[in-house]
Amino acid sequence: MKFLFAAVPQWYPVSPYLAGGLLAGQLKAHGFDADTYDFNVEFFNDILTKDYALECLEKARAFSSCDVIEESQYTDDINEKRIKTAQLRQKIIDDYFKYDNGRGGTVIEELEYSVRVLKDKELFYDPEKLFRAKDVINSALDIASLPFAPSRIMLDNFIANGIMTYDFSDVDYQCKHEDMNMFLPYFVKKLKSLDLSAYDYIGLSITDLSQLVPGLTLARLLKKHTNAKIGIGGNYIFKVEADMKNIPEIFSEYCDYLSIGDGETAVVELAEYIAGKRAIEDVHSLVYRDEKGNVCTNERAPLLNLEKVAFPDFDAYDFSKYFSPETVIPVQLGKGCYWGKCSFCDFYTGQQKFDIKSVMRAVDEVEYLAKKYGAKHFTFVDEAVPPKIYNEFAKEIIKRGIEIYYYSFARLEKGFTPEVLKNLYDSGARFFMWGYEAESERIMKLINKGIDLSLRKKILADARDAGLWNLCTFLLCYPTETAEELQSTIDVIYDHDLVNTCTPSNFALKKNAILKDNASSVGITDFAENGELHISYKYHALTQTMEEVKKKRNSFEKKYLEDTADRLWAHTFTESDFLLMYLAKYGRDYVKDYRLKYRRK
Repeated sequence: MKFLFAAVPQWYPVSPYLAGGLLAGQLKAHGFDADTYDFNVEFFNDILTKDYALECLEKARAFSSCDVIEESQYTDDINEKRIKTAQLRQKIIDDYFKYDNGRGGTVIEELEYSVRVLKDKELFYDPEKLFRAKDVINSALDIASLPFAPSRIMLDNFIANGIMTYDFSDVDYQCKHEDMNMFLPYFVKKLKSLDLSAYDYIGLSITDLSQLVPGLTLARLLKKHTNAKIGIGGNYIFKVEADMKNIPEIFSEYCDYLSIGDGETAVVELAEYIAGKRAIEDVHSLVYRDEKGNVCTNERAPLLNLEKVAFPDFDAYDFSKYFSPETVIPVQLGKGCYWGKCSFCDFYTGQQKFDIKSVMRAVDEVEYLAKKYGAKHFTFVDEAVPPKIYNEFAKEIIKRGIEIYYYSFARLEKGFTPEVLKNLYDSGARFFMWGYEAESERIMKLINKGIDLSLRKKILADARDAGLWNLCTFLLCYPTETAEELQSTIDVIYDHDLVNTCTPSNFALKKNAILKDNASSVGITDFAENGELHISYKYHALTQTMEEVKKKRNSFEKKYLEDTADRLWAHTFTESDFLLMYLAKYGRDYVKDYRLKYRRK
């Protein structure tokens, strides 16, 4: 019996997924054989080459929308979308070559060196080389996207074809047609180079919407071309469970099982079932189709005993393949959010009620992983850890003399006193991702953040004085937010002494958010499905449309990126690992004060 847990594109390819290592660790602790494989990092290594970029340029030059004709086997709706896609692709390709001015050739020549910059310790820590290399790689990914436009692959996102919807019929079509899906030809070729015959079960984790098309594409190929049972889990799957269960093709063509919610207990039970030691009805948190074709949903797994969860196992990962010179190990200190009442949030979806490991158990895990993998850099992938527990954790790290550097999410709670923040810095914390959200007190009450708003800036100032970097997340254009209220938030974002990095998001009405059941309270008049497999609704509001919200956010972001172009990480969604490494090596002031020479106006 052998199990494989695979990570799928698209995710930032800097460090290994926690999910695969965590589940492999549980199975190994119970006597099963388990491996992990990162298709995501393989994907980026394979496409970020000179040869692949040249191939994509040639495909783009050869493309003609005239070749796309109506075919009788497709529905009128699909035919119309195919033609619109081809026309838009032609425009994107034509515009690229019109305005390229030889840039593409330069990018291709510099590409492989740029990849080396991200992986080489000496080159990486030269900010001029690093940021130029990132720009080259981003440009190379634009080239890789051309034959599949308007879909677009980036290091930090995959933007699917906007002409297609998130209804299953459209997603299914993309998964089966190479002209609509850059991952399909890649996976077909990749799977020919891999021997997966030894595996009885292959589990895929789909955590985010950006992984839906690539994840299902891979799942379908694995189900078709291997003898393994195919399971799909991840936080995203929990959010669309109700819709997934009503799609018969999911179980006939894409997988055998859906794993819902936390998998540490359920995965061991599933292994016991596959080994013939347990009935399938007794596997918690499993959705499957029985012999009569009925979709069955088993009882949810009981609450985990976090003290007994095995340490994650990253043995099968080749750390040299990641786009980073040093490994950042993900660790989860607890489950859920101890507040869990923010109206817009759906992070908690799929998690059990809040629980956290004991300080000794948490520090034991970090110490074990640091020694086993020679790692000094960690990310704690928790929604929030109470300041009191973080303080005890920090003091135990200091007491044991463990030399690490780390970052995590945190709430701007009054418990983060100057003393606690100093202990955190001394234990290796280098920044926190604080949920600032909005400056307006009225908006914050609607959001129901549950913090003392008068203390937010003081906590940020105390964190700064302790040597910590402040990365703040902001939620722009919450329903009923006025132009003046939005500007007050933007003014905070531009306070670079307190807010060193901003991560802005625009409001979206999530399917699993608390606000869904009280949307009229913020002027949302009605909402509807945005496609069966989308995690947000389409909505109408009294004050602003979804399109206006996007436009405002994009307008702010464009100006902010221009204003801060020569700063290091003034704005980021995904480069937290890079930021951690720079702060660990150079300190807060160096990163704050450095200005990129090649980006200066």
